[in-house]
Amino acid sequence: MAKKKNGYNNAFNLDPAEAQAMVKSLTPRERQTAERIAMGMTQADIAKELGISPKTLDIFRGKVKKKFKSTMHGIARIWFCALVGK
Repeated sequence: MAKKKNGYNNAFNLDPAEAQAMVKSLTPRERQTAERIAMGMTQADIAKELGISPKTLDIFRGKVKKKFKSTMHGIARIWFCALVGK
């Protein structure tokens, strides 16, 4: 496990099963947010696509970061690790 002091920022060594469990712990809106972050979308584009305000998106993004114990880059790594492990 590549756990850093504050979380899983080097998810390249993360167990795919653990990454999948982390993704499954997300609510549907958190999952939509994480998926779009992993796709590299901007905050403005994500908010527009989901039909929510940027402020509301910040709340969902913060919840994902907290559940993943990670940064924005870590979210993408964990998301892709979960997909590769399927």
